[in-house]
Amino acid sequence: MNKKNSTVDISVVIPTRNEEEYIESCLKSLLNCRSIDADSFNVQFIIVDGMSTDKTLEIVKEKFKNLNIKICKNPNLYQSYAMNIGIENSNCKNENAIIIRADAHSIYPEDYIFQCWQASFNSSGGNAGSIQRAVGTSFFTKVVADVMNSGYAMGGVSYRKIKFNSLDKYLETDTVYLGCWRTLDLLEFSGFNEEFQINEDYELNIRLRKGGRKVILITDLIVDYFVRSSLFGLIKQFFRYGLWKTKTLSVHPESLKLRQLAPVLFVLFTLSVVISNIMIQGNFLIFLNSFFGFISILWLLLIVLIWSKSSSVASIFLIPLIVLSMHISWGLGFLYGLVRLLSGGWNKQ
Repeated sequence: MNKKNSTVDISVVIPTRNEEEYIESCLKSLLNCRSIDADSFNVQFIIVDGMSTDKTLEIVKEKFKNLNIKICKNPNLYQSYAMNIGIENSNCKNENAIIIRADAHSIYPEDYIFQCWQASFNSSGGNAGSIQRAVGTSFFTKVVADVMNSGYAMGGVSYRKIKFNSLDKYLETDTVYLGCWRTLDLLEFSGFNEEFQINEDYELNIRLRKGGRKVILITDLIVDYFVRSSLFGLIKQFFRYGLWKTKTLSVHPESLKLRQLAPVLFVLFTLSVVISNIMIQGNFLIFLNSFFGFISILWLLLIVLIWSKSSSVASIFLIPLIVLSMHISWGLGFLYGLVRLLSGGWNKQ
């Protein structure tokens, strides 16, 4: 990127759908940035709305009417379409231009836009993104956030890790939360794969890395993400994560990580124990139940480790339910997707 004697054009693409509760605070946090008013930066905001039925767009039009902002419709609803619509409608397509993704369900740290651009320039990364810190506003959502922020529960994913060595400003990894790309790179790689309803960001990162680009985690750039507010919403979210992971594997089979098999194996093992207790007797059943007891002890240890870093003593009563819901729903989603893949392949439905 040629930084010298040139204006940096930045398009911030924000996919939305019924985000009236979050969109104002999201935009206000993004505006808390030195790049917004600097002469050397031209920042454009693109709201790509998935047919919201609430007051999301009214809030944007009323409270941010003086902002350099463009509103686009996304009748296909999903974020892969939203990002491509944002890229297509960006006024910034020169060699210095970048695209930044910002989700409406998040609050951004000071100078987020500037730090994304700085990381993209300094690291020469194909994608430079942030750390996700889950947050909640009620007892339930705070406990969900504690679980999602736990490396024990989420498998040690790098973009959920809050603390890094201070010397590791930029860390090469497989994926990040959100992202910042050179616009020309996104155009070269044909943007986001619209066959993906979920996991579209990870799929793009795979293609970038295969194409010789780097995916860079900015280890001191932490974005607050508001978790699902209901148990049903959480179960649906993680079921879809597991389901669409199999779609990713159908395109990029080498992308499977061993840690991702843990919830799948847990579901299969639990089902095998239940079925065996109904249909089998004898020494093998004793062995199987004993092994299940051992697994249960390890699982209880996991719960205690998560609880030890929780924000509330009372969370010990809710953490087991949340962990089971996340892991079982992800595992069931993966198994359903695997059956779907093996019985005829994936489609867009």
